[in-house]
Amino acid sequence: MGLTQLEASKSIREPDRLFVIQELADDPLLAVIPFDDIDGMGVEYQVESDYPSVAFRGLNETVDSSYGIVNPQYERLSFLLSVADVDKATLDTQGDREIVKQISMHARAMRFKYVDNFINGDRSIDTRAFDGLRVRINVGSSQAVNAGTAALSLQLLDELIDQVDASGGEKYLIMNKKMRRRLNTASRAQGVSGFMGHTMDRFGRRVEAYQDIPIICTDTNAENQPIIGFNEASSTTSIYCVAFGDQLTTGIQGRAFGNFGPAVEQLGLISEAPVDRTRLHWYAGMAIYNGRSAARIYGVTDAAITA
Repeated sequence: MGLTQLEASKSIREPDRLFVIQELADDPLLAVIPFDDIDGMGVEYQVESDYPSVAFRGLNETVDSSYGIVNPQYERLSFLLSVADVDKATLDTQGDREIVKQISMHARAMRFKYVDNFINGDRSIDTRAFDGLRVRINVGSSQAVNAGTAALSLQLLDELIDQVDASGGEKYLIMNKKMRRRLNTASRAQGVSGFMGHTMDRFGRRVEAYQDIPIICTDTNAENQPIIGFNEASSTTSIYCVAFGDQLTTGIQGRAFGNFGPAVEQLGLISEAPVDRTRLHWYAGMAIYNGRSAARIYGVTDAAITA
């Protein structure tokens, strides 16, 4: 059973690893993604495609034999690395707190990188990364709903939600902050409405929800660019509905230095330069075990939501 980073951290005793994992999990999306621990370089699994035929028969009759089709899939791990150097002179004048500060910043940058890749990753552009939702649910996919380069309608949003199978998991809507604000506005508009409410996350914080489905808003990446913006074809955006859980959509991670999840390698003062060096490692990726556990609306313009 996959655990979120914070759930897994409850069994971690190394202060440096715990610190890095808490920094990683301080993101609304990473806080809810469960991670399967993978031995080896990746995970191989099968996705059901065509079901075998079933028919009623009469007495003394039979039916034709058939075979269910499954498609083998393989998800490899990608290797995230961040190297934090602190000059010896800085250590002498400011102490070890500068190391802690730099590790914190590098962990946040790693968090930005993973979340950005979870949405926008494209191995045709960066072969070392993994494909994200935008590539996996591409235009024309059976799990992609076309808004037609128009304003989002609540009818289309409901269609998106119905596209997703969440058996054994929980659905989330993932969008940018402006779309969430437009949903809030629509809920107050006469003739549009739309049930907006609140739910509580695992930390007891209020989270906005549509039809009781929690809304996760992405922010910016390490380059201060929106992770989900109005930067797709014809200045449009996408909204995703994802069911996280076992045999649904999940993160995957491998062993680094003997432990699953992020690892901290403290090299200390190195000979090549007068710096104290720390490396952060995370062998991670994602898998969609059930093809219906994620869906996308694309072609949404920056306009008021309609009914």
